[in-house]
This record gives sequence, C-alpha cells and structure tokens, in this order.
Amino acid sequence: MIIRNATKDDIESFVDVYIDAYRDYEIYAYTSIKDIKRYFRWLFKRDRGGFFVAEISEPVGFAVCDTNWFSPFEGKKLAELHELFVRSKFKGKGVGSKLLERAIEYGRERKRDAMGLWVGEKNEPAKRFYRKHGFIEKGKFGVWIRMLRKI
Repeated sequence: MIIRNATKDDIESFVDVYIDAYRDYEIYAYTSIKDIKRYFRWLFKRDRGGFFVAEISEPVGFAVCDTNWFSPFEGKKLAELHELFVRSKFKGKGVGSKLLERAIEYGRERKRDAMGLWVGEKNEPAKRFYRKHGFIEKGKFGVWIRMLRKI
C-alpha cells in the first residue's frame, strides 16, 4: 500500500470510494455525484498538502487534513480531519490507520498540536476507530459528535 498526495485527477476515484464507504451511513454524506465532486473541489482548495490517497493497485481510501482550519470550538487553528474513508472491502485491514497516521504526521509538520473531527452520532464503527486512535468526545451538535486528540 502506498499513501500519496491527491491530485485533481483523483476526483472520479474519490466519488467511487466515497459512495462505497458511506453505504448505510448516507445520512452523514453527500449523495449526489454533483455534490460529491463539488465537495472534492472544496477539500482540494482548502489544504492541498493534506489531501491523501491510499492505493493498493487502485485508490482504496482518502483522508483530508486541513491545517488552515480555525476551530471556534477550540479557539485556535488545528489539524481538522474533514474526511477519512475507506472502500468497504478494505475496512479493518489497516488502511484507515495508515491514512490517519499520515494525516497526523502532516498536522505535526504544519506545527499543529491538536486534531479535531466530526463524526456521525450513530456511526459506531467510526467512533470506535477514532477512540482506538486516541480521540475523545468533546461535544455534540445536531447529529454530529466532536472528537479531539493532541498530536
């Protein structure tokens, strides 16, 4: 498996993997291809250096770490993990952990001392994954749980 920076050419793979990864959790995701592509372009503009792809002969996961993010909840700039998702047949095989490790490394390179994220309140597998990696729940807003960890 390799982890590399995303390029504009990854948009179709992003859409395909995103739709697969969010199956059964569409309440927390964009569902139209047009919206997913718009989301990709927004993420790509935010912090290009923190947009990662995991490949095992093809893209199987993505992570987006935005180090330009000012969090009003924490009152500072931090490494905001906007996305981390893995194609369903590769879940539980270490892909997500490798993507998260690279995102954390990027946050440290950019001199951030914390990473934050929002996860769907009923997305128990994702919440377990983040807890396993040191994130703690810090609050709730609507259907979203705020999680944070020092990096």
